[in-house]
Amino acid sequence: MGDFPHTIQDDHPLEPQVKAFAQASALTDATRAAYWGDLRRFIDWGGAIPAPEKMVATYLMEHANSHKFATLARWRVSLGKAHSAQGLVDPTKTELVNAVLKGIKQKHGREQRRVAPLTAMQTSSVLHAMGDRLKDLRDKALILVGFSGGLRRSELTSLTVENLRERTGGMELSLNTGRLVMIPYGQDTVCPVTALKAWLAASEIQSGAVFQGINRHGRISGQPLTGHGVALVIKERVKAVGLDPTRYSGCSPRVGGILEGAQDEGACIDGDPMPMPKAAHGHQ
Repeated sequence: MGDFPHTIQDDHPLEPQVKAFAQASALTDATRAAYWGDLRRFIDWGGAIPAPEKMVATYLMEHANSHKFATLARWRVSLGKAHSAQGLVDPTKTELVNAVLKGIKQKHGREQRRVAPLTAMQTSSVLHAMGDRLKDLRDKALILVGFSGGLRRSELTSLTVENLRERTGGMELSLNTGRLVMIPYGQDTVCPVTALKAWLAASEIQSGAVFQGINRHGRISGQPLTGHGVALVIKERVKAVGLDPTRYSGCSPRVGGILEGAQDEGACIDGDPMPMPKAAHGHQ
């Protein structure tokens, strides 16, 4: 991982919480997106940079029951970087924050659950429950690409239009890890390539992040979805078809796709056996 952006001079016009990301070219796209997503979440919660240690400790405690310890530990790193990159005192390394995280780990560290896979049958149900709004088109593409390509949340959020190459058999994705993933054409409503094209056409996204946020007015935010945003999409969609959202996360399509591929079984959609598309993987 590259160095975090250098401290910016005090006369820089950006707000303090933004300064740490203004020179983010030293970071990989995935790392920059992860840091920015974590900081944006903290600010939305009511946090501020610089943050007192009690604010950081409270933030972590309030999310101890809803998020994994690994996620809280990552948030701590992101908040620490946002301070240290600007020459600010890092509140995440104080005894109070250390004690809070240690307590959370002792209480909840053994309770981490395994993510439930989103199977082909469940994916079909989720897709059929969606409409044709812009958000529906985005979520269809997100779920199908994640499922058929076995993509991690970080790979979905960092995927750009420039990473896409249409091939004879489908769509080739060049991931920021250097891995190539071939998403093949599927049948009609379960075709990830068709869903991806429909989303890009409707959103008019021609460059940058493929999967972007949509505000409450139904407009594209211009910002890539965060890993947390992907998880919220999955939870919302499985809940709509009667599944328990607490059992699913942003990794569920990936896990389901991998399991379906390993079993090499078809999915039954509307009573007809229909194999879900499987991705061809390669390395550069």
